[in-house]
Formats: sequence, structure tokens, C-alpha cells
Amino acid sequence: MAHVPASVEDARLIIDSLREDPLYGQQLQPVSDSINENACQLCKQEKLTFEPPPMYCLPCGARIRRNGPYYAYDTRDTRHSVCIPCYNKSPGHTIEVEGQMFPKARFQKKRNDEETEECWVNCERCNCWQHQICALFNGINYDVKEAYTCLYCYIEEVKHGLHVPSPQSAVLGASDLPRTALSDHIEERLFKRLKLERQARAVQTGRSFDEVAGADGLVVRVVSSVDKKVGVKPRFLETFQEDNYPTEFPYKSKAVLLFQKIDGVEVCLFGMYVQEFGAECAFPNQRRVYLSYLDSVKYLRPGIKAATGEALCTFVYHEILIGYLEYCKQRGFTSCYIWARPPLEGDNIFYCNPKIQTTRTSDKLREWCLAMIRKATKEEIVAELTNLYDHFFITMGECKAKVTASRLPYFDGDYWPGAAEGMVNQLHQEEDDQKLQKKGNAKKIIRKRALEAAGHTDLSGNASEDDMLMQKLGETIYPMKEDFIMVHLQYSCSHCRSFMSSGKRWACHQCRSFYICDKCYSAEQELEERERHPSNSRETHELHPVDIVGVPEDTKDGDGIIESKFFDTRQAFLSLCQENHYQFDTLRRARHSSMMVLYHLHNPTVKCNGAV
Repeated sequence: MAHVPASVEDARLIIDSLREDPLYGQQLQPVSDSINENACQLCKQEKLTFEPPPMYCLPCGARIRRNGPYYAYDTRDTRHSVCIPCYNKSPGHTIEVEGQMFPKARFQKKRNDEETEECWVNCERCNCWQHQICALFNGINYDVKEAYTCLYCYIEEVKHGLHVPSPQSAVLGASDLPRTALSDHIEERLFKRLKLERQARAVQTGRSFDEVAGADGLVVRVVSSVDKKVGVKPRFLETFQEDNYPTEFPYKSKAVLLFQKIDGVEVCLFGMYVQEFGAECAFPNQRRVYLSYLDSVKYLRPGIKAATGEALCTFVYHEILIGYLEYCKQRGFTSCYIWARPPLEGDNIFYCNPKIQTTRTSDKLREWCLAMIRKATKEEIVAELTNLYDHFFITMGECKAKVTASRLPYFDGDYWPGAAEGMVNQLHQEEDDQKLQKKGNAKKIIRKRALEAAGHTDLSGNASEDDMLMQKLGETIYPMKEDFIMVHLQYSCSHCRSFMSSGKRWACHQCRSFYICDKCYSAEQELEERERHPSNSRETHELHPVDIVGVPEDTKDGDGIIESKFFDTRQAFLSLCQENHYQFDTLRRARHSSMMVLYHLHNPTVKCNGAV
């Protein structure tokens, strides 16, 4: 079946928008005045092809370039693709693919130049043809017994009283998805801030509130909220087995989407995946949040600048993130981690971002995040800002925290756990090599001297391996340390670096950002001679107690589990879009893709049966 507009006005909006400015829609060819029977009645274009999905070599994982040669063996359900180098270097007459051996003779040489054309649908009233995407046609929910009526015929039927427009409540959209405490919190803040922004813009332009355009029709929903666990990699776990390091960390994974009704159709504009490690989680992940994925498409209306001078879409997306940080702070989380790395091709949430939307560089993406954090800091949502390296890898001033990898928060899919596992493997390999060499003892001495020079005193087995790991990991992270953003929602102790969520924090009114926890303050009082603060001054500053209030013991929000096989992971959502050509590279495709996203959300048990 097709999307049924709520009114004739919505139908006309859909038709008119198909040939609008290319910033929002498909950049179409000029339309001739003559009638072309081979063209779509709606967009007036003929053949339109999809962006081909990325193809990867199964043995090595390398991406097979577009129009490049490769070998393939097709079974009933799967295509086994192999790049030319892997095929050529495989010895004999067989090749290993995903643990199975296949005869090379079964593989045929192909070229990655296949194109998939958009499907068509025929109106049984006027017998005209339209692209299914232009017609907002749902091929999954199509009943062959039900005749398809195009938008033009729909308008004529309504005019002549042959069809009564469906009430808005009969159309299941984004607002009909279940609400949660998180979605309500973000929406409430977003709408309030948008109203204030619109009022400020009206004052700037000397017009009334109703005379300036606003970002209307926005809906925020949590589409997935499931319990997961991240397992600790074996080599890393072995390094800290004597410290009773946890084997896994439980967390709540959430997916949040933003929709906007544009020209009568709801379009998905923004998405993020987060990992929430609650108060019940073990150290070092306790009360921490990881922003794992973030993506948007540049279709938000109106496409204007906000009163602050930034793009209105930036204003909206910043407010969603600030609203989320505010929500986490209120629930008792102490910190949030953001890896400000531009996504690799195919590593987004939305499949095929608009070509007009250039991928941000690392510097620009980091500045985009920092601009959001500065806003949150002004509202006292963010207490402090630092980065992973400065907080965990170095000790400066009066910091007494141990530099150890066991203090690093261990997130699912984060950069450093994978890098650390490789480094531990490398250290073990070096030790194995030393046993086979006569100069092994000399190399061990060199390693110990390097550790002693770095200030490490405990050179026992696991301790020295931890120190070497931190040294290697620090050398890797340091050049890009500013990209590993660490947002403190509560203050951290300047001595032990732990976050203070209860009791008192002891603050120095003369020093900027100096606070110590109750435990460190009590330890100082027990010393025969209290350590001087600041340590590099003859003058001793007095510390003043500040009660820590408003931080709940339990971080749970009371929202229930929301499961979705298509949205529980970013990869599942991306695979759904790739397999069914749910692309977001143009507005016309983003509208159809969003319609299908909403269909799957409202009908979670329906199976996909092919592309549009």
C-alpha cells in the first residue's frame, strides 16, 4: 500500500516538493513540456538508480572499489566476494572464506559495476506509472487485491466526494511511537529552547513571533532500549587477573531518533546510540555514559540561521545532546565520553548521507562537540571538561591517582580496548621472542630501566606489563588526545580523580577547579603533618565543605525495555537500510526511507521481502 495523505493539501505538498531546490531534494534534469510516457508522472524523470551498497572482501575485509574486478561465488542466500589479491595468493585450487574451503573453480570473475534501478508502481485509476519512492509506496505491506491510487487521482477523488481523507489519528507516525521519560525530557527542553530562539530571532528582525519561521513538527523518540554486556578481552583481563578485574560490564543501550514532518511526510533527521553504565555496574564503568554513534542528515526545516548565528539544525541537535546530558546528570551519572572521530565511509547511522553534506574533519567535529559542551557548561549541566589522556595517563600538581589501565572506562566498540588488546598481545610476543634469544636478559633490563625512568617503582610481572601498556597506549592516544572528550557531570577529586556523588566535596575558594573528596580530606587530617595546599606554595589555602545534593543512589529511570531487531544495534539498522535501499541521499528518498523506518517500528514482526 502507499502512504495516504491526511489531506489534499498534504498530497499537493508531496507532489510539489518532488521537483524543488536540490539542497533538499533530488537534483533532477530539466523537464520537457512534451509528455514522456516513459517518465514518472510525479518527478517527470525516467530511470533512477540507487547508490550501490559497499562490497567487502570476506577473507581480508578490504572494501572492493567501485568498478573494480573481484571474484564471487553465489549460493542461494549469500554472495561470497573475494578481492583479486586474496584470490591470487590463495595456494592450490581452493580458497578459505569465513572458515570454509571452496574450490576456486566455483568463483567467477566479476566487476563491481552493478546498478539497481528504482522500482515502479502503476495507478489503476489513470494507468500512469510512478517511481515507488516518489509515490511513497510500501511494497512490504502491499495487498495485490487492493488497487493503488496515485496522488493525482486521490486529489480528484476527494474533490468529487469519492474519497474521504483519513483522520490524522489513523496514520501511525513518529508521535504514535511509545513515549519514555528520556524522550519526554528531551522534547520538553527542545520545544522550550526553540520557542526562546524564535522569540530572539523575531526581536532581531523587528517582526512578531508569528512572522518568523520556526522548526515545527518535531518528534523525539527512544526506539530501542535494551540490556547488554560488554565482555573484557582475554589478554587485557589476564593482565589484571590479580586485581579481580570484572570479566564483563552490564549496560543499557539506547537509540534515539528525531523526526520532522516536512511537506506532509515525517522524515528522520537525527539519530544517536548511547551506552549507559549504571550505579550497579562495577568500577571503572560505574555511573558512566558513552556516546557511541551520532549522525544526522541536512534536511531540517527551515534551513536558516538561528538567533545565535549558527545553523538552526545545529541549534536543534545541540539541544538534543544537552537535554540528554541534563537527563543523565539528574539520574546520577557522573561522566560522559565522546570519541570525536569522523565516521569512516559506511560507518554512519543513516545509509547514504546527502552528497551536499560533507563529512566533517576531526577538528571541525571536535569543535562542534565542544561548542555544545560550552553551552551545557553555562547551564551548569557540565561541571568540568577534560580528555581521556589528561585524566588517566598523567599526574600533575596534587594528583595522587595511580596511572593504570584498570582505571580506564571499558566501553563496547571504543577505540582503546581494541588497541590495548593488540598491544598486550605484542608485549607477550616480545617476551616469547626474548626467551629464544641469548640477549633476552639484556632486553628485560632495558625495559625495566625505561619504566624506572618514567617513574614506575613496582616492576613485578603484572605491574610492569600494566605500566608498559599504559606507556604504549599513551603514546598512541597522545597525538589525538583532544578527540577523546571526557565530560564531567559531577566534580572529580583533584587527588584520587574519583567522581564525587555523595557526602561532601572540599573546595578551595582561591584556586580554580580544586576539589577533594571526603575520603582524601579525612586521610589528610590523619597525617601527623597535613600536606600543604597548594603544594608549590608556602601559603596554605583553606578548604571549605560543600554538600553534594541531588545525586540519586540509583541511576535507573523506570523506562521499560524496548526491543527491536532492526534498531537494537547500529549495524542492524544499517543492514536493514542497505538491503532494502532505504537511502537518505536525497529528500525524496529520505521521506520514503523514513516512512519505512516508521512502518518497521510499528510492525516489528513483519519480515522484509526485498528492495523498493
